[in-house]
Amino acid sequence: MKKKRLLCYYLVTWAAFCVFLPGAAFTEVKQQPQTKDYTIGPGDRLTIQIWDHDDLNRTVEVAPDGTFSFPFIGKVQASDKTAFMIENILVEKLSNGFLVGPQVSVNVTEYNNKKVFLFGEVVRPGSYVLRSNMRLLELISDAGGFTVNRGPTCTVVRSPNGNVDAKPIAIEDATGHEIITVNLTQLTKGNPGENIRIAPNDSIYISAAERIFVTGEVKRPGEIEYREGMTVRQAISMAGGGTPKAAIGRIRIVRMDDGKETEIKPSPGDTILPNDILKVPESYF
Repeated sequence: MKKKRLLCYYLVTWAAFCVFLPGAAFTEVKQQPQTKDYTIGPGDRLTIQIWDHDDLNRTVEVAPDGTFSFPFIGKVQASDKTAFMIENILVEKLSNGFLVGPQVSVNVTEYNNKKVFLFGEVVRPGSYVLRSNMRLLELISDAGGFTVNRGPTCTVVRSPNGNVDAKPIAIEDATGHEIITVNLTQLTKGNPGENIRIAPNDSIYISAAERIFVTGEVKRPGEIEYREGMTVRQAISMAGGGTPKAAIGRIRIVRMDDGKETEIKPSPGDTILPNDILKVPESYF
């Protein structure tokens, strides 16, 4: 009886393993770097594994001439080839009198040949080396994090052909390119959907905070950071509130509309827009 119970336990455990294994395997596959079509170049680092021959496993860096050296074979041309193509080259050469039926795995672990371009409200904007499976937060961390003037959005300009010229693309010149908008508020709150994977030669722009301007009879006149949905009342409050001389009932908003300046008489609960100028006049009495 004891043996039967033990056998049942193993059968149930094995069945549960079989049920959950496919889902786990699928999740793992989705998380792998998308390197199948990536063409290797100088500076890239490759991890090469020869199954059942641990003494041949190694990490190599592609030299400036586009090659790397490997035991028995010597120099292997890697530039402009994918990892899959290099696997086939190694299998062919190692099979030529060295190993019987070698199984070879090649992975790109550092994309030093490919760069990304980061601009805007980060501490150290510029070009950065793309590492394997790099995501947006990791890149921003490399750049020293956000500045205090960071705005609400990040815009990623991505070339459909990988931007083979390896130069930054301005947002205004992005016709025909993929445009990805990231909500930085959600990103900093830990929303994984906003922490996108970076692609070779992405041009990434971190927006500056939008502003409004409050002038006249308030305690702290000047610029105020704009917040979506902000009302006239909230803007006056953020400027320290009105002075004893303020004529709150005669506030005016100066707004640019299609290049023309217009003046609006708002109610305290009306919403304002970025770059609005709130004028708080002095009371007549």
